[in-house]
Amino acid sequence: MAKEVVLVDISYISRFAWNEQMAKRLREMRGKMSRDALAVKAGFSRSFIHNLEWGNAANRPESIDKKDALAICQALEIPIWQLYPALALDVDNLQKICSSLLTNVNTV
Repeated sequence: MAKEVVLVDISYISRFAWNEQMAKRLREMRGKMSRDALAVKAGFSRSFIHNLEWGNAANRPESIDKKDALAICQALEIPIWQLYPALALDVDNLQKICSSLLTNVNTV
């Protein structure tokens, strides 16, 4: 049975966090596609993709622009929530979060 999910509206987001976990996810999502091919499809330089995937703290960005994240996803032919799973909330978890928020509001 398929799980219901709620997708978070990203219209108010301008940047996405980028860290080692995101670098690893991008490497996994890229799979056998070369770094060069991803760079060309997404409209970036090879060094930008390299820094996203392998850059150390000195040259890996702490965040990337939303349009860059969307361009990467389009080049990989995946929805944004596959790169950022937190954008797809499981309905049960969403209900727990909402219930918790309402409980906290009522106790203030």
